[in-house]
Amino acid sequence: MESSDRAETDRILTPPLLRPGDKIRFVSPASPPDRGLILKQVEILRGWGLDVDFGEHAFCKHGYLAGTDEERLADFNAALRDPEVRAIFATRGGKGSYRIADRLDFEAVRRDPKFLVGFSDITILHLSLWTHCRQVGVHGALFVNDGEQDVSIETCDSLRRVLMTSEAS
Repeated sequence: MESSDRAETDRILTPPLLRPGDKIRFVSPASPPDRGLILKQVEILRGWGLDVDFGEHAFCKHGYLAGTDEERLADFNAALRDPEVRAIFATRGGKGSYRIADRLDFEAVRRDPKFLVGFSDITILHLSLWTHCRQVGVHGALFVNDGEQDVSIETCDSLRRVLMTSEAS
């Protein structure tokens, strides 16, 4: 392998920070989400000045999955390919992401890196993006702890800092 080839494969893709007005898209690559919890997250993100939309199948249900493999993959790849989308939020983890992880549009990722935010089963998608593209992601979410009604201020602030500022934690 020539040094120029190695430099390309060693390059880490870090998506640009989000700015007010940027579009983020919720997709459901794993289990079906709770619509009410997602709408709480949408309000938080809109409060940061972000434009929020949803994959076509974000609230579908197909057995224990949020749509068929093809529907979940289509939504994820559409978000990767859309130049207006600056970050992708997984609606939840659960099960099923491993079934689509090897079929992501890695060329779209290399052309236009954008943050993937998610955890649990979404880890396989983070690992696939790292393995194929060396793209960093955000292993986390705007989640509500058991027994709580809202996302904690600390969780909101931490995620906002990671996605929108260059501040040290």
